[in-house]
Amino acid sequence: MSIEPLHLQFLRPGLRARIDLFFAEKGQGFNAASYVRARLPSILRLDAMSDADLAACGLTRDDILPFVFEDCFADPEGAKQRPMA
Repeated sequence: MSIEPLHLQFLRPGLRARIDLFFAEKGQGFNAASYVRARLPSILRLDAMSDADLAACGLTRDDILPFVFEDCFADPEGAKQRPMA
């Protein structure tokens, strides 16, 4: 029997609320914890960037979650192409 190491990460309350709201708006009716856990490093890395750095990547702070999870949900308007540095 193997046991995975425990890694604790504390999210700022505002970021946790944004993640919860993002999935609530999708109305998928599933537990998003595994999706968030797998992509949390990307979310935290982007959230730590300045607004200017995000803009250089073609993103705003509000674009972080849709960008990180864009392959999980169909976009009826088509996927937005964003240049990444």
